[in-house]
Amino acid sequence: YVDEGPGDGEVILMLHGQPTWSYLYRKMIPVLTEAGYRVIAPDHIGMGRSDKPVDPRVHQYDQQVQWNKAFIDALGLANITLFVQDWGSLIGLRIAGESPELFARVVIANGDLPPITGAINPFSPPVFEIDENALPTVEFFLGRTGDRQDQFQQWIDWAASAPHAFMGELLQMASRVELTEGEVAAYDAPFPAEIYRAGPRAFPSMIAGVVGQQLPALDAWSMFDKPFLALAGEFDLGLGSQATQNSWIARVPGSQGQNHTRYQAGHFIQEDVGEEIAAQVVEFMQSNPIPIVGPLFNLRYCEILLLSEAGEILEAQVYNTLGLNDCPQSLWDALDLGAITTQQGALLAARNGPRYWVLDQITPINTEGTTLIPGFGETTVFGELEMRLVATVELSSGVSGENQPYVINEVMRNTIFTFVAGRRIFELEDPDGGVYVMQSMSQMTNPELQLHDLISLDDALDLPSGWTFNTRILQEELTLVANGIARVITDDLSNTYQKME
Repeated sequence: YVDEGPGDGEVILMLHGQPTWSYLYRKMIPVLTEAGYRVIAPDHIGMGRSDKPVDPRVHQYDQQVQWNKAFIDALGLANITLFVQDWGSLIGLRIAGESPELFARVVIANGDLPPITGAINPFSPPVFEIDENALPTVEFFLGRTGDRQDQFQQWIDWAASAPHAFMGELLQMASRVELTEGEVAAYDAPFPAEIYRAGPRAFPSMIAGVVGQQLPALDAWSMFDKPFLALAGEFDLGLGSQATQNSWIARVPGSQGQNHTRYQAGHFIQEDVGEEIAAQVVEFMQSNPIPIVGPLFNLRYCEILLLSEAGEILEAQVYNTLGLNDCPQSLWDALDLGAITTQQGALLAARNGPRYWVLDQITPINTEGTTLIPGFGETTVFGELEMRLVATVELSSGVSGENQPYVINEVMRNTIFTFVAGRRIFELEDPDGGVYVMQSMSQMTNPELQLHDLISLDDALDLPSGWTFNTRILQEELTLVANGIARVITDDLSNTYQKME
C-alpha cells in the first residue's frame, strides 16, 4: 500500500477497482499530500504489489471486504475520508455502511453499492479455464452484444478465460486521455504471467457473490449525515451515469449542500481528471472540517416545567436531568404529573422531552453582580428522576405549558452555547431576517425523529409565511451568548432554537 503525506495528517483512504492498483491514484496523491493530508492507497489482495493467491476462486466479495476491514483495523485508522471507485465502491461503501463511526467523509466517483439479492442476482460465476482462442481485448469489448446485463456477463466469462494481460489495454479503452506506453505497461506490470492474474480474472465474477449481504450497509447510508460527495464521469454510462449519481445524492443525508460534479471523463476518472478531482477533494475536506465533538452533542436529557402565575405572565421553573442521568425512558414514562403538581405546589407540571442536544458545549457566564434565579442549581427528585433547576421561562403558551410554535419565549439564562467547526447546524429565519439556531432536538411530537432526519426537516415543518429553514456546516466555531435573557422558539415538532443576537 501507498502511505504518503504527514503521518499526523487527516487520513484519506483510496480504494481502487478492477483491474487496477494504487498506481491509478498517482495523479491525485501529490495534490492531496501537498494540502497536508495523509493518503493511504492499498492494492487489493490479488492486485498490484499485494499477495496474489493463485486460485481465482479465493477472490470472493465477502473475502475482499474482510481483507480491507482487517487492513483498516491493522493500521488503526479513524476519522477516515474515503474515496472509492469501481469495485472499490462495492467494497468501501459496504465497510463504511457497516462501520460509519470510522469515517468522517466519503467521496464516491463512478461507483455504486447495488441492491442485488440472491433472488434477483442475474449473474453466474464463470468457469476459470484459460482459453487460448479468447478474443483480444479491444476486439472483445467492441464485439459485446445485448443489454448491459448481458455484456457484463460476457465480461465475467471473458476475464476468467483470457490468456493474456488485458489490464493496460482496458485502462486505455476506458479512459479519454491517451496513456503512454509506459503507463499501459505499468498497469500490466504486476501480472507478468498467467499465475499472477487470478485477481483481475476473478474480480468481475465477484458480482455473482453479491446476494444481499450488502443490504444492511446500503440501508445504513440513509442515516449517514456526515459530508458525502458524489462525482462521476459523463462517459461512464454505468457506474458514472446521472441516475446512479443522483440515487446516491438522494439516499445520503450528508450529501445535502455539497458540490456534486460531473466531469468530462470516462470510467477511470482518476486517469482523465485526476488532478482536478483531487483539488475538489481538498476543497471538500477543507469546507467540511471534522468536528471535535463537544461533551453535550447528541446527549439525551429531559425537563420538567413547574408552571406558576407571575402577575399576568405565565412562568415556568425548568428542571433538567443534564449531568445527573440520561432520562431512562421507563422512569420518564412513570412520572405522575398530577402528583408532581401537588407536591411542588405548582399551577401545573409539564414534560419537556426526551430531547437531544445538537450543540457541543454550554458554558456558564460569570454572573458576579447579577441576580441568579432563586434556587438555581438545586436538585429535586421527580418520581425516581433527579433533576436540577436550570432556568426560568416566561411562556407564550396557555396553561398547558406547551409553547406555541414560532412564538418567542424569553428565558432567563446566562450561558454561552458553542457549536464546533465542522458541526452541521439547523436554522430558522423569520420574515425580518432574525436567525434562530437549533439547540435541541425533541422526540415529544415525533418519537422516531433522529439526528440524520434534521437535514430534511423543512419537509416536515409547517412554516409560517415568510419563514425559511436552512442547514449548513460551520467553517468556524459558532457561539450563542445569552447574558441574562435568551429568546427561544420552538417549531412544529417541539425542537428548540435560540435567536442569534
